[in-house]
Amino acid sequence: MRLVTFTSGGDSEHRFGVWHADHVIEPAVVLADHAAHSAGETAAAHAPQVATEMVAFFESGADGLALANDAVEAAVSALERGDRLAGLHDADAVRLLAPVPRPRRIRDYLTYNAHAAGSGLEVPPAFAAMPICYKCNVETIVGPGDELLWPSYTDQLDFELELGFFVGRGGRDLTPQEAEPRIAGVTIFNDVSARDIQFFEMSLTIGPSKGKDFCTAMGPCVLTMDEVDEWSVEMSASVNGEVWASGSTKNRQFSFAEVLAWASLDEDVHPGEFLALGTVGGGCGLELDRWVQPGDVVELEASGVGVLRNTVGQRRTPPAGAGVPSYQGSPAVHVAHH
Repeated sequence: MRLVTFTSGGDSEHRFGVWHADHVIEPAVVLADHAAHSAGETAAAHAPQVATEMVAFFESGADGLALANDAVEAAVSALERGDRLAGLHDADAVRLLAPVPRPRRIRDYLTYNAHAAGSGLEVPPAFAAMPICYKCNVETIVGPGDELLWPSYTDQLDFELELGFFVGRGGRDLTPQEAEPRIAGVTIFNDVSARDIQFFEMSLTIGPSKGKDFCTAMGPCVLTMDEVDEWSVEMSASVNGEVWASGSTKNRQFSFAEVLAWASLDEDVHPGEFLALGTVGGGCGLELDRWVQPGDVVELEASGVGVLRNTVGQRRTPPAGAGVPSYQGSPAVHVAHH
């Protein structure tokens, strides 16, 4: 099942839906309208309630999935009869947002050895010992179709081809076995990076900060785990219609459940948190030494999830005096390939 957050008809209200074929279905609205058509308004008032927001739906677990399936079946049956229930939208008439527009917390892990090595990094023993992450800026999330911000302080903007998962139920001190059923589903994660300043600031062995904290794209949907084989999701990255990179989720150091279990050790994890698995090998411009430019269309695709499409914005010009005068730019980064 593909879950989406969307707006419709120029309304700014965030709605929760299921993306099914050529339609987006609002489960709560469809079930209420279906009950009213089937048994009258009194019965509709007592129809089973399904969540109307993504994180609440994650928390509803198997019961929520069952109700959402009921809504899809009701909507499809109505269409076959020539009827149209309330809460049924044409997919091309809605605007998809990031699945959780402001996640409670985002952590981005490095689990692909090929990406670490391909980025010119020496892979330390810690990589084999534990999943290691940095924490993203949740205030800068953008969704499908939104522009990718190009900050004023970088000459080398980069995309990153990643998959990650949302936490469905929280917990603490989880084992991998306990963590697995707490994973709600996956989406595409474009960890947009300013490579020159990223490497420059991290020469102090701290960060990243300005290299990452300005823009991150997610979407277009959440594919529920009953339809995901976490080791065989095929992924690709295209720029202006040309495939720049392709890969798979199979060659990782840690499973989804191990990443979540480690995140929960001695701290609480909460519904709606997002944990990315890092860039697939070869899945960024840095590894290819190819760099996006303003106006480029970046399309990241994952089997079952769909395509996350964004256009690169123009480089921002800051107001006079903004920042600090001591920063005069960062050295360009190029990775030697042998």
